[in-house]
Amino acid sequence: MIFFILFIGCSKKTNQITVITKDGLLNDKVEIRNGLTSINRENDLDLFSRNLKTIFIGSDKENLETNFGENDFLIIYDDAYYYSFRHFIFTDFISSYPKGHDYKFEFFKQNDSIFMSVKIAGEHPMEFTRPLINKDHAEKYRCNTPVEKAGGIFNMIELKEKTKS
Repeated sequence: MIFFILFIGCSKKTNQITVITKDGLLNDKVEIRNGLTSINRENDLDLFSRNLKTIFIGSDKENLETNFGENDFLIIYDDAYYYSFRHFIFTDFISSYPKGHDYKFEFFKQNDSIFMSVKIAGEHPMEFTRPLINKDHAEKYRCNTPVEKAGGIFNMIELKEKTKS
């Protein structure tokens, strides 16, 4: 009996994804990918060639697994807009597996832009609202920031400049 209680208490919890669209936006046009991406990329075009796992495309694919450390997300709307972010999970020594998180993504229009509000509930909550970036401009961005300004912190990880040979 004690083994069973310990097994249930230490086992990995599932993650839940909820997507809400407003203002004429459609869930069917939302794609969410998950994996690990480098913040040391030249620009955000690199995101679209990465082999990330699709965890939502019109509906939850129920295959989101989070790990300790870096959990990167690429959000795409209508294959025309995007946003990427990192959800960092610190619990390496607190629990045996990351506990499940509830990921809520809400898409809405403001003026002529599409915005996304993210609310993550669980051991490591996170909340923010940002405009999506036009995918045609990804070459001019790195970590959602214009390349010429992208020199600081991206979700607790310092961006490193490429050394010139």
